[in-house]
Amino acid sequence: MKKLKVGDIVIAVFLGNPGKCNVIEVTDKHLYKLQMESGTILPGVTWLKNLDAKQKKNKPWHIVKYVGHTKTKVSKKDSIQKTDLEKEMQKQKDFLDGNIKK
Repeated sequence: MKKLKVGDIVIAVFLGNPGKCNVIEVTDKHLYKLQMESGTILPGVTWLKNLDAKQKKNKPWHIVKYVGHTKTKVSKKDSIQKTDLEKEMQKQKDFLDGNIKK
């Protein structure tokens, strides 16, 4: 039972069928949000060992095995040019002053 991080790959059972999943979010100490290869997102997933007998019957998904880790991609946001920002601010000032141009 390993503590998982974003980008880890695990085998999780969903409705009785095991499949590879990526950890996309750590929601609590032992709760994770997983995304299956099919795109299905499983919220509140934990290791099978953490479930008691009652939860095992009611919980349709759980983690079985740790497979590995992939590097997570950091999304790069487009930077706003200063001149573009100044143009937009001037448009707002003109609008507030009542100078609407079409």
